[in-house]
This record gives sequence, C-alpha cells and structure tokens, in this order.
Amino acid sequence: MCDIMKKFKLLIVASLVLISMLCTLWGCNTNTNPQKAQAEIYALDTIIEITAYGEKAQEAITAAKAEIYALEKLFSVTDTDSDTHRINTAQGNPVKVSDEVYTIIEKSLEYNTLTKGNFDITLYNVTKLWGFTTDSQRVPEDYEITEALKNTGSHKVTLYGNNEISVSEGTALDLGAVAKGYIGDRVAEVLSDSGAEYGIISLGGNIRTFGEKADGSKWRTGIRHPHENGYFIIADTGEVSVITSGAYQRNFTVDGKTYHHIINPETGYPSESDAQSVTIIGTDGALCDALSTAVFIGGTEYADKLYKELQNFEYIILSKDNTVYASQGLKGSLELSHNYKDMEIIYR
Repeated sequence: MCDIMKKFKLLIVASLVLISMLCTLWGCNTNTNPQKAQAEIYALDTIIEITAYGEKAQEAITAAKAEIYALEKLFSVTDTDSDTHRINTAQGNPVKVSDEVYTIIEKSLEYNTLTKGNFDITLYNVTKLWGFTTDSQRVPEDYEITEALKNTGSHKVTLYGNNEISVSEGTALDLGAVAKGYIGDRVAEVLSDSGAEYGIISLGGNIRTFGEKADGSKWRTGIRHPHENGYFIIADTGEVSVITSGAYQRNFTVDGKTYHHIINPETGYPSESDAQSVTIIGTDGALCDALSTAVFIGGTEYADKLYKELQNFEYIILSKDNTVYASQGLKGSLELSHNYKDMEIIYR
C-alpha cells in the first residue's frame, strides 16, 4: 500500500475518533429526549456526519444527503460533468452554469478582494504541480511555479451575468477552499426546511450547527490539535459555522521538509506563516471557509487586522509556538481542554 493511501486511511480513522469526541462535547442528549437520526457518508473528499433531531429528522437527513451529492456534482474539479470542470476546459469561452456555481464564484471573487488576495480560487494549476489532487506529490521546479502563477488571479475570471462565466486560457478554478462552508449552510437550511428542529453537520474540518437545542444550552465544539490526537480547546457557540484550516490535513515530506496543501497565492509555495491551525467562527459558512484559508496564509497579525476591518467573524489561531490567539468576541466562550491547560490564550 502506498504511503498516501496509508495516510488517508489513518486520517479517516482519526476523523471518526474525533467525530465521536465531538458528539460527546456537543451534549445532544437532553431531558426532552427528541427523536434522533444520524447518517455518515463520504463526499467532498471527506467523511460527512449529519445528526438531526425532531420527529422528521430521518426524512430531513435523506433530503440533506441528496443536497450534498447534488452540490458535489456541480462543484467538483475532477468530475468531468461538473460546472467547474466545464469552465476549466472551455479554453476561455463563456460557460452557462448553475445558480449555485455562479453564486459561489461571485462570492469567491468578493472574498479575494476582502482578503487582499490571500484567498484565491484560481490556483488549481499550481496545486496540481504539487500533486495535492493526485497520488504523485512532488516539489515542483521554480520555473514551473513561475509559469503557473502567470495564469492566476481574480482578473482571470469574467462574470457575464445570466449565469455565464469564463476564465482566461491556461487558468483553472478550484472551489475546494470555499465549497464545504457554502454546502454546510445549504445543508443546514435543507434540514431545517425538511422538519429537523436542530442538529450538527460535520464536514471534515468544518462544523455547522443549526437550531436551538431542546435544553437551551449552547453548542460545544472541540477544535482538534493539528499534531496530536484530540482537541486542544472547546468553544461554546450559537448557531454558526466553525471552520478549521491546518497544514496537517494534506501534506507530504521530501528530504526531511514537510510541504502542505495551503498554497500562498503570491509565491506558489505552501504558506509559511506563524499559524499551525486557524479556526474561523461565524454565521456565513462560505465566508468562514475562505477566511480560514486566508488567515492561515496571513498569520496572526494579519488575522487581527482583518478582524478589526470586517467585524463579522471570530477566530482561534494556534501558533507554531503553541500560543492560542483568539478574537475579543470569544472571551468567556473558550476553554482549554485538560491536556492543554498550560497553554496561554491571548485575546486580541
């Protein structure tokens, strides 16, 4: 078995263990004992677990699974029938796409501006050089990265209205850094509209809660330590998305140096900021997803500036020196887990 498959299977096992721990943290069982339904599927290159409560919870989960598969079919960069693939292979010609794909690309261009370029959906050909979308991971030559970067940037994407989009020839989109957040919001909406009263969606490193628990308590979400088993901090939140980006999620090692999948759009190389992991909390899942990538690339000082500028999200950053930085809005909502009580939380 190749190393990448071993790593992948270990990641699945670790994810399942973590999901079990998170379910304990969430404290979903209540005295009112509402009907509970659960489902676990593999989609969007990750394990997705849905837990819903209410008399129509099972029907709601069936509808939610259908929504996930439908959106994956639209957003996937590798599915030859997807809107994303059709855009990437149109050689610069306009392509008519679904409302969902048009919306997420339009949002992504806005996020590119908000993050001053740190979030960029035009990096697919750069990440392909590194092999993060294949089993053949490698360190590209400098000239390859330089050439690939010439075809990146939001100015390479054109929105025509009427759901038509084109990218410049040589440019390719990848919606992976925003799609899970967007899909989490859509799935929460479908669950609620289908009769579920409250619940949780776990999409890999993304958590989306919806509704108010029967006992009125807050949701408790554990944030995984990037290099150790288990969670290092717990956040008490309302109905929000909790989205984490980290170098531990996909990486490979060559000659003792580890390269991860979060690419700096300016350099074409994996980010080298002071962050080990970044968690963004907010009500807009797509925005939180994009910001988790942007802040991971920018680091702690960047996060502080962006937080003060936008004022519509909260953040938790575990730095490389094991200091926890958190936004002011999370004061009173965070608790270090028992193995990490010696860590310091600095609110900014």
